[in-house]
Amino acid sequence: MGLILESKKPQDPICEPCLAGKMHANPFPVSNNRMSTPLELVHSDVHDVNHHTFTSYRYWVTFIDDYSRYWFVFPIKRKSEVLQAFKNFKAYAETQSGHRIKTLRDDKGGEYMSNEFHQFTDLCGIARQHTVQNRPQQNGVAERANRSISERITAMLNESGLPKTFWGECLAALVHIWNRCPSRTTGGTTPYQLWHKRAPNVSHLRVWGCTAYVHIQKDKRTSLGSHMEKCVFIGYPEGIKGWKFLVPATRHTIISERADFKKREFIYKNGHPHHEQNQTNTRDSISLPEHDEDTPSQQ
Repeated sequence: MGLILESKKPQDPICEPCLAGKMHANPFPVSNNRMSTPLELVHSDVHDVNHHTFTSYRYWVTFIDDYSRYWFVFPIKRKSEVLQAFKNFKAYAETQSGHRIKTLRDDKGGEYMSNEFHQFTDLCGIARQHTVQNRPQQNGVAERANRSISERITAMLNESGLPKTFWGECLAALVHIWNRCPSRTTGGTTPYQLWHKRAPNVSHLRVWGCTAYVHIQKDKRTSLGSHMEKCVFIGYPEGIKGWKFLVPATRHTIISERADFKKREFIYKNGHPHHEQNQTNTRDSISLPEHDEDTPSQQ
């Protein structure tokens, strides 16, 4: 027969035993909201690489403009340097864009919660947004950026064969390229174009870590000396119309505007030059063209 319940009292909306046994975290909703002007909202996060560069950097901190999704990334030696990195970012971004930072979103890490950091943002009138503890999904833009950067640096170092101590050079080159790549998030345009209000010049982009034959200027070579030096391409020096190269023989770096690139050869791959089979037309012979380099501070 079963028990017939005729009580007209409303059911208790909260069942504590049920919650104790079955309560789970709610899924995080996907936000489609985007700011309409630069620097209305800046996303930030710190990533621990756990490997030091030649100059003792171990972390990087990202500052991402919500409107343009333009990445500003600074390598730092200690988490205590995040505030100074933010000050440098603020000075550069506000001067270049003509806008002021209105809101900063972070994961409530200790590096963001110091009295000095709060005093600075209060003085500048910058609103603060923090995630709930252990809920990095609420800072998803910066978290996903850090994951993308880490994955791509790993791939670039693997392809080039360069040691992990070169992650700082790799980071700078990666951010330089990423800001010039279109994506669905930015409606098919590039972060560079949204930030600078003009299309980027990408004719100078090359394969990171590949072999390059760098021209030796006449006053720097001896009579009958070679006109080139075999190097490794490692980046785009900020504010200079040239490329940056590593000289394997001396482990020094040089900057030059004239080089031939062998895009599918990597000197450090497996300890010796690596060649892909059945490839042709793999060399670029070009002097670097004139182009604007309004890149973010990265070092």
